[in-house]
Amino acid sequence: MSRLDPGNGRTGFENGWPGVAAGRAGTDLDGWRPGPEAARVLSVLLDKYERSRALTSGPLARRPQVRMVDGVVPGYASGSLDPDARRTLHQDLARLVDAGVVALRWVRFEEGNLLDRVYLEWHGVERAYALTGRTPLRDEMAAVAQEVTAWRERQAAKGAPAWMLQWADDVVAAVRARGRVGSPLLPQDPADRRALLRTLAGLVDKGDEVLPMRLFSTRYLGDSKAFERQVQSRLLGLLQRYALPAWGVDDPDVFSDPADLLREVGLEVTHDLITFCGPVVFSFAASAAGSAPGAVDAGTVNAGALPHGVAIDAADVDGLVWQEVRCARILTIENKANYRAYVRRERHPDELVVYLGGFASPGQRRFLRSLRQWIARQGRALPPLDHWGDLDYGGILILQHLRDTCWPEARPWRMEAEWLSRHRDRLEPFDDAYREKLARLLEQERYGWARPLLEALLAAGGTLEQEALLI
Repeated sequence: MSRLDPGNGRTGFENGWPGVAAGRAGTDLDGWRPGPEAARVLSVLLDKYERSRALTSGPLARRPQVRMVDGVVPGYASGSLDPDARRTLHQDLARLVDAGVVALRWVRFEEGNLLDRVYLEWHGVERAYALTGRTPLRDEMAAVAQEVTAWRERQAAKGAPAWMLQWADDVVAAVRARGRVGSPLLPQDPADRRALLRTLAGLVDKGDEVLPMRLFSTRYLGDSKAFERQVQSRLLGLLQRYALPAWGVDDPDVFSDPADLLREVGLEVTHDLITFCGPVVFSFAASAAGSAPGAVDAGTVNAGALPHGVAIDAADVDGLVWQEVRCARILTIENKANYRAYVRRERHPDELVVYLGGFASPGQRRFLRSLRQWIARQGRALPPLDHWGDLDYGGILILQHLRDTCWPEARPWRMEAEWLSRHRDRLEPFDDAYREKLARLLEQERYGWARPLLEALLAAGGTLEQEALLI
């Protein structure tokens, strides 16, 4: 007997799909489970259902369907599937048809032998979940929304940043609107999801404390490598999507280095030191000097007495107590080779020179702000802050970042257009994509200070690294 007429008087036209064998809902399936091949077909159909609008809007005109190719049941279409497994598959699907879970379409003239498609009946969705042992996605997502909502309330009470709360709101909104959350927002795997929530809660819990990444991972995830393994890449994505706009950073290239971005939320990939040289005298507050038994008072440090400078841990910056600052100029330098060369060969006695190494880290910015505030409290005029960096797109962004975050009056030094002409033979050419990035800066009023350099770079067609000036 053809499966187009399974013996119950139906022709397969009842639901408007000619040639499709449909079944009657309600056939008893208690205690029965389909074989592995039929269970796989059901699972694929449920996947299709969960990716469709029907998950939230209800039945649509088009039912979830799957073509019976080898990717669904290996060997089925090609004919290499074991004959007994093939027969069991057909029998199981026939039973599912009679139970109203699925409908079948056979290849023309191959009825009972070769299936073309299998359809998931709308009234069979719940049974399909039960037969495959899967938790309905809407139930799983409802639990996730409840979990994230409760998590958000706890973090808000602890003073979580606005960007983090916005992320939680977006997760819950996605569940309510679409019945699912895209993996860029929230991991699908429950263990990864828990690790992300614990990480974000850990960032709130630690506050401004700066921690090595693996120490943070041990403290909040119970494993020194769990953060790198499960959370790091996803956290970086959330920081780029949510935190950067909240911080007022409109150019993602400012934090193109993952280590810089993690450092912004107090996670150290590499140890952060503040390196400087110049006529400043400082000490540390008792809390910074150490409160453990046997701790030694750090005393007073005269950085001007050290010809090649000094370095302090970024974690100690907040404990700095300035005693004397006698500098006519502050100079920040992007590259370490240039910093060392300038300190040894060119630094004037009344200059404070600070090594940045790229975008100013949170510790370096706190150092400069602390210095600025102390000078202002003395009623003295602020010394000018000049920055020496590469004559390129990154160098311009680094100086603008300084202006945005700690020293609005910061000026370029040895970054004037004339340096490109002086060292034309050392320019590094750039491509059209790079040219477009430079041109976009010209369109922004905040980069007005850099216009002469930007125009010169575009005219020259090449950039100049500051190390070239040492040759």
